[in-house]
Order: sequence, then C-alpha cells, then structure tokens
Amino acid sequence: MKEKEGVWEEIVRENQLEPTKLEEIGWWLLDLFFSGEGLITSMNKSKEHGFLGFRNSKKSFVSWIDKNKAFKIVP
Repeated sequence: MKEKEGVWEEIVRENQLEPTKLEEIGWWLLDLFFSGEGLITSMNKSKEHGFLGFRNSKKSFVSWIDKNKAFKIVP
C-alpha cells in the first residue's frame, strides 16, 4: 500500500467511510498474514508454554474485516 494515500482517500470519499489515514489501517498485519513469513507450522511450542486455546484463523480474519466494515473503516 506504499504510496497509495491518494487512492485510499478516494476510496474513503466514495464509500463515505470514517476519515482515516492509510497508515492507520494496519496493512502490516495483512502483509505478514499473506506473505507466509513467520508462518506457524506447529503449535507444539505454544502448548508447551501454556497457550492451550485456539481460534479458527479464517473466522477470526472474517470477524476482523466485518468489525472494520461496521465501523466504516473499510468498504
């Protein structure tokens, strides 16, 4: 999303979103999610350290998007 501030401003205007700067959106998380870097392939270490709960990644991601839509942050 580097150097796309003008495009984002147009999207905000056209979709009547909350005035938000592009860098406030948190694209770094999506970059990390889709890049595959730091991908967790095993939960063994987490379980060894007491992290026994889990969330469905797809449901969590969709929920995050839906919340941002509800607050008119993304179209």
